[in-house]
Amino acid sequence: MDEPVAERGVLKTVEAAGDVSVERALVGLISARDVSLEQAAAGPIAASGTVTITNGGCGPVMSGGDVSITNGGCGPVVARGDVSIHNGGTQSILAAGGANLGSGAFVGLVASPKITVQEGAKVLVGSPGAFAAGAAVGALVTLVLRRRR
Repeated sequence: MDEPVAERGVLKTVEAAGDVSVERALVGLISARDVSLEQAAAGPIAASGTVTITNGGCGPVMSGGDVSITNGGCGPVVARGDVSIHNGGTQSILAAGGANLGSGAFVGLVASPKITVQEGAKVLVGSPGAFAAGAAVGALVTLVLRRRR
């Protein structure tokens, strides 16, 4: 990772072609290759690579790689790679790779080809229900957009 972009401050936006590391800071929006949050909070994160959150949280996450959350949480996660959560939670996970939910993890909805739920983790809706819910939401959004035209 590159040197920390923010330490103990508040930033509106962080955009970088490379890696971004945020420690003990609040950032409104992050767009970078690899993103690391440590004891920090952020709004939406868009990363072409991996996202690592330790003792922190953020809004929605879109990642071209893996997402790892330890002692933290975030909004919905869309990842091209694997998603791993230990002692944290997220609203929903849509992962092309696997989803590993360790002890103390909580997820509302998971859609992934391989889901591992360890003892002490909670999932409200797994893949079959998630795909059905996703299809319903997609159909609803399509109807709404057609009415607007």
